[in-house]
Amino acid sequence: MHTEASQRVVVTGVGIITSIGLSCSEFETGLFEGRCGIGPITLFDTSGFTAGVGGQVRHDNLATAFNPREIKRISRCDLLGLIAAREALTSSGVDLDLADRERIGVVLGGGAGGMLEWERYRRRRWSGSKRNISSKLLSASPCTLTDLIAGHYGLLGTRATITTACSSSATSIGYGFDLIRSGDQQMVITGGSESLSELTFAGFNALRVMSSEACRPFDRNRKGLSLGEGAAILVLEALDHAMARGANVLAEVLGYAINSDAYHMTSPDPEAKGMQRVMIQALARSKVTPEQIDYVNAHGTGTQINDATETAAIKSVLGRDLAVSSTKSMVGHCLGAAGAIETVATVLALIRQMAPPTIHLEEADPDCDLDYVPGCARSQAMRYALSNSFAFGGNNTSLVLGRVNHHPHQAQGSY
Repeated sequence: MHTEASQRVVVTGVGIITSIGLSCSEFETGLFEGRCGIGPITLFDTSGFTAGVGGQVRHDNLATAFNPREIKRISRCDLLGLIAAREALTSSGVDLDLADRERIGVVLGGGAGGMLEWERYRRRRWSGSKRNISSKLLSASPCTLTDLIAGHYGLLGTRATITTACSSSATSIGYGFDLIRSGDQQMVITGGSESLSELTFAGFNALRVMSSEACRPFDRNRKGLSLGEGAAILVLEALDHAMARGANVLAEVLGYAINSDAYHMTSPDPEAKGMQRVMIQALARSKVTPEQIDYVNAHGTGTQINDATETAAIKSVLGRDLAVSSTKSMVGHCLGAAGAIETVATVLALIRQMAPPTIHLEEADPDCDLDYVPGCARSQAMRYALSNSFAFGGNNTSLVLGRVNHHPHQAQGSY
């Protein structure tokens, strides 16, 4: 749904948890320091896979901040999402007791959901355990986190879970944007969550696209992707509503586009036509010209085909004179949460006026010849930025975001 309604959509809150930070402030530090969160996986045995590393969230007890009874039946994926949602709502400053909860929606991207808990359940059953653990399976569905957030905060508006593989959470942000642009909702809690699991490891291992070391997007010697986990939640809000309640505006969502390659279930169109079209459509709907884009947060998985194809698409649509970087070089490919994590990184880049780096990039690939901000973050002026998510099945999503303080009536925010 795309409308010509006049509602402008802004980001007023963010929450994030990844392998480089358990909060937005920690993630920001790790992002601009170029910290690597990819290391040995300890959640399950990886000895049968070609890769044993990933972007695992490391904390002795993620559940310490919640009532044990409240989270008894939820999965790791849902717990990560609840942590991010609480931070996002807190940072937005919204008083839910005064809000019209019928006009606050929850739209999230889903991935493997509670698959890790399914796997643990299966292992215990096969071992002959009599322990009652089936209650954990209530949280196996990708839609459970959406239900939990809506129920926990009493949000009565639109509720939806979108599953378009690796672009799921980026697409959910786009749908949330539509709901506000149309005037249907005043606020939307959006983003996504993902936990590592044996199933996802096995799937990517079978495709032979996993690296045995931390991934190195766009590098000549890249060997594949690194999987990761985490959650990122954004509070989207109608600008008028945000201004009326004195909210701190972080960035503006100017538009988005989604389309399909209709080419192959796991490989992108080698001519990059879908990637090109989705960026062109997103820019047109945002009323931003290619020359105005200052930064691209690339899909940048570290695989041979994806990196070269995305590079060709960016050059075709935007040219060469801009900064491009891959957040996945630090946190890995977080699948259902990837698009939201990278959107938060883009929001932070606009606030800080700094391009995050692509780490591990040591030797340029002739087929990847853009400015990928290798190694170290770089200060630069940014007004408009693009965040790309290109998923299995040819599910392409591009989001266009803008810095808030180049509009005189908006105040620059910080989370």
